[in-house]
Amino acid sequence: MNISFFARPASWDDIRHRLNCGVSVIRGKQIAKYLGAKLNPKSGYDNDICIYVKPGINTQFAKHSYIDVMDVDKETVMEFNKLDIPMILSSLFAYEIFSKAYRNSRFIFIPQHHCNYGRIKRNRKKITTVGILGYHASFQYPIEDVRKRLKKIGMELLFENKILDRLDAVNFYKKIDIQIVWIRHAWMTKNAMKLYNAASFGIPTIGYRRSEYKEFEGYYIPVETIEELIEEVKKLKDSNQYYAQYADKIVNKAEDYHISKIAELYKRLE
Repeated sequence: MNISFFARPASWDDIRHRLNCGVSVIRGKQIAKYLGAKLNPKSGYDNDICIYVKPGINTQFAKHSYIDVMDVDKETVMEFNKLDIPMILSSLFAYEIFSKAYRNSRFIFIPQHHCNYGRIKRNRKKITTVGILGYHASFQYPIEDVRKRLKKIGMELLFENKILDRLDAVNFYKKIDIQIVWIRHAWMTKNAMKLYNAASFGIPTIGYRRSEYKEFEGYYIPVETIEELIEEVKKLKDSNQYYAQYADKIVNKAEDYHISKIAELYKRLE
């Protein structure tokens, strides 16, 4: 059976300095292109499997529909559940919770794919640069304070928030040696994509431990305080052997999230 994807267009928000509907690019445009599927067709999809990426609750769904609830809150998932339409979740943590809570519903776990289609490996000779990717709310701690702390241990901080497409992310990861993340509020349908984006290049991530990172436990360095985060950065900086061992481990794990593997999960939908 053919597949059609329906996703709202993404746009840059100059006020909040973030990409609106970025999930539409990853879960809609990129997957549709890789699979050779239709994207936002106006007609001819009546017999297709139709995947709606983060749709509105009042969307008119086709007869063979799936709702991708990436980046929505718990209450929205509960509302969609009343429609008796299968839902796709990109977080193992959310999948296990909702599958248990709604035993009569149909939930499917399809992780997000990472940005590194070409399996590019980090080839920088020195460990000098720490990176934060995403708009300001994706790192919930004063960035300038972290920058000062990193400078004291000889590390530069690179912060990038204007990521418009996959290659922007790829180019960012080519410039850094360690990724840091710091989000403390719970967001059930979020996932560990940033972690396996970095891991696919052999770049370790240090960040606040989150339940939403469940599928990547053991493949990032969890910390509870900013002081611990800085200390873990220093450990990676000071030991090339430790860094290399960790890089090899996470690169192998990230292969599970290559787009070729994720695309196969979409092909299994019926």
